[in-house]
Amino acid sequence: MKSLSRTIRDSRLRTHNVIRAWLKPKMGAIGTRYRLAARIRMANGWATKHPKRTFLYVVGSLLFILVGDMMVAGMRAEIKEPNVNMIANVEPIFNGFRTIQANKEAHRKTILEMTTKGQTIRHELDSMIAIPAKSHEDSIGIIRRYNQLENIVKSLKQNDND
Repeated sequence: MKSLSRTIRDSRLRTHNVIRAWLKPKMGAIGTRYRLAARIRMANGWATKHPKRTFLYVVGSLLFILVGDMMVAGMRAEIKEPNVNMIANVEPIFNGFRTIQANKEAHRKTILEMTTKGQTIRHELDSMIAIPAKSHEDSIGIIRRYNQLENIVKSLKQNDND
């Protein structure tokens, strides 16, 4: 069983060989057509005879490319000015965020009020149930308070599910 790294290496080598086999005839034809091998030999011979000039040409070319690239990059930076309109359009997003936060706070206050009211009703209900001799009005009050408490609990459970 081959290791994973060896499998990857073999696959990469096969891919390289396929690309090389496809590319070699095409590059050979271009080299033959433009006589690149002869020109490269001539250029190497000239460079061997004139090392100082070769050095100056190479350094000068690289310096020219560097300066040109810096100029192009500088011109692009000058063209790109910050888009103030995009920054100004952020305000509606913040207003929407503030509205959402205000609605959340109002919802939280409502839930706290309902919870407090539910606890109050529960205490009243407990005290009314604890009365040993209840009148008809007490029984109706117990049922009303129980229904109120039931509605509050349903509402709080529905808010928990949302």
